[in-house]
Amino acid sequence: MQLVFVCESGQWTGAARVFTTVAHALASRGHETTLVSPPESEVARIGVRSAARQMPLGEEGEPGGWKDLLAVLEERGSDAVFVHTDAEQLMAARALKKLGRGALVRRIGAGGVAADTRTRRRAEKIWPTRYLYTSESPPSGHAAPSGALTPVRVELGVSLPERAPQRSADGYAVLVCLATREAVRRATNVVRATALLAQQHSNLRLRVIGTAAADPDLQVLASALGLARRVDWMTHRNQVAGALDGAAAGWVIGDGDDAALGVLQLMAHGLVPLAERTTVAARYLSHGIHGILMAQLDPPTMAAETTVLLADAERRATMGDAGRARVEREFTLREMLSGFESVARTARERSRTPARA
Repeated sequence: MQLVFVCESGQWTGAARVFTTVAHALASRGHETTLVSPPESEVARIGVRSAARQMPLGEEGEPGGWKDLLAVLEERGSDAVFVHTDAEQLMAARALKKLGRGALVRRIGAGGVAADTRTRRRAEKIWPTRYLYTSESPPSGHAAPSGALTPVRVELGVSLPERAPQRSADGYAVLVCLATREAVRRATNVVRATALLAQQHSNLRLRVIGTAAADPDLQVLASALGLARRVDWMTHRNQVAGALDGAAAGWVIGDGDDAALGVLQLMAHGLVPLAERTTVAARYLSHGIHGILMAQLDPPTMAAETTVLLADAERRATMGDAGRARVEREFTLREMLSGFESVARTARERSRTPARA
């Protein structure tokens, strides 16, 4: 199949990571996949290593973006175009309308809903849309958009490493923090909690992984708290696998797909996730079984909870094994890829003779 994945903003978000991962993996399965994003964007730079074809798109919000997408569809062909946002949905609808063929699939990320907006309604009038939900389809309490094709569900999945990374022997060598630029303010609580822990544990280190690692204010705070030589800043999450070696546990600071993928990746590596108690985090881990959920991110409470967890190596190992087993059972990359293939195949069949009002 010929599949196109649109990342208009070009920022390396959880949603972009899902599309980049799926496009690469499906290309490896023999499909013709294309990842569309602004040139020189984060997605474009990271996507260079992908097996998917890379195609340029105008900057976010730039007039005529749909024409760039149309040019991609005319050159590459497309059985289905996958998008995330209202703007991307409208862009794809206009391009597909002009092309006269192809399916439009809008993925709703973890914890998200299809809000009733003028842009979304306009897009639906131009070209039929199938909504792809991450959990329930649609989530409880949220009706499916009127006039849309029957929604479907494809759960998130992550790859399982062949071996779990080596865990910290004493529980205090390394903590990791997976955080996004949008959650920098909350990530400061992890830095402050680490400073409290460091007062009692001289060999403690923190690895900040994700787009928040590039935030200068967060780096200044770490220095002001005496952690300048104790923190490693790792900008992109594609570095996460190696960064987890020797870690004792990890904080996940983010929302939506970022939070879900962070929790799942730590669990897949046999590490205990600590996260704020949100609907998304609670869906993927059970408190006290796979990880720790906290009602609020208060540094003293976070430090105390972390101290108790890290002091008990047996408990950490048990929770880590339980988390890895759950990912292997319910949230594999293989199942997510099969879900995307099924959605694309169904959408292609329906789009061959799209019904117009």
